[in-house]
Amino acid sequence: MKAPRFTPLLKLCLVLATTGPWALADVGVGGLGRIAVSSLAATSVDLADDASPFGFKLSGAVSGLTGSTVTGPAGSPASLSVDLGPVNPNAGETVRFTFALPDGTSQDLTLTATASATPGPNEFTIGANSTATRINLQTALTQALDTLAATTLSAASAIAAANDFFNIDDANPPQRVDGPPFDSATALIDGTATDTVNWYLGEGGSDSARVTAVARVDQSLTLSYGLRANEEGMRLAAQSIAVFAAVTFSATDPDAEARYAALKQRLTTTLAGEPGKQTIVEIEGDVAAVQIALKAAKDRHQQSTSTLEQLLQQVEGAPTEEVAAKILALQTSLQATLQTTAMLLRTNLLEYL
Repeated sequence: MKAPRFTPLLKLCLVLATTGPWALADVGVGGLGRIAVSSLAATSVDLADDASPFGFKLSGAVSGLTGSTVTGPAGSPASLSVDLGPVNPNAGETVRFTFALPDGTSQDLTLTATASATPGPNEFTIGANSTATRINLQTALTQALDTLAATTLSAASAIAAANDFFNIDDANPPQRVDGPPFDSATALIDGTATDTVNWYLGEGGSDSARVTAVARVDQSLTLSYGLRANEEGMRLAAQSIAVFAAVTFSATDPDAEARYAALKQRLTTTLAGEPGKQTIVEIEGDVAAVQIALKAAKDRHQQSTSTLEQLLQQVEGAPTEEVAAKILALQTSLQATLQTTAMLLRTNLLEYL
């Protein structure tokens, strides 16, 4: 069995600099996460994603705006439309867009209509008519997408890049963004030995990692204690640490705090353990069970050894006093026998009569 070992964490961090190209590719040119926002009619806001594997993907939209209609998402690449119709919405009404993220999660973006001329984040001002309101909605949507791309999408992009880099095997090499340029890339390409470091250099069989090392500890008991560094529990732990080490945050970046929170939420879930996924705690439990079984076997062997030593002592280690007493008794018995024999030898018929 080839010993499982990790590439040094520093090298992992350098390799995970590929999260930079992934982030650029996911955010895309213009910073809206590959979403094109336009208006195909005077009162409609239209969105479309692109055919690349990067960025936001449209999942749906629900509008509570009075008089509005939602069409889509439909097509490939997907597009959808929110048409306000001839009437204005009321203050407090909302429209919600849902996007799929690169790491397999989803994100809702809710915009609220307001009568204020200075709308807050994720708000849009109700204009003089639905056409003016559509312009305000489109502006608010563009700003919200820009913020969402710099925060939640960037965090999801880092997770997706790490998943691709760590969760590999011989048949599935790590993927790299086909660039530069990265922000306009449209495809992924296989990483090679010349441009990508393989983080795991150990044995990579498809059987259980435990059976890679087996020891017989009793006549009828064998224990399996093998480990692989690419086991899901270990991989996820190393992957999470490497992502945090690779992603940087600037004090001057207004989106850094929100991006950090989005990344922390994802990594906390991973480290705590998700249903159906192995955790490092489970691996610790397997190893602990082997240690307990090994200790129990050791205790049995010690008890057996003690019993056999006592038996051997009874056979080979008799007390000197007991041996001397038995020899003396044997000597006395032998002397008596010899005296009797001597007397019998001197006996003749005359003496007998």
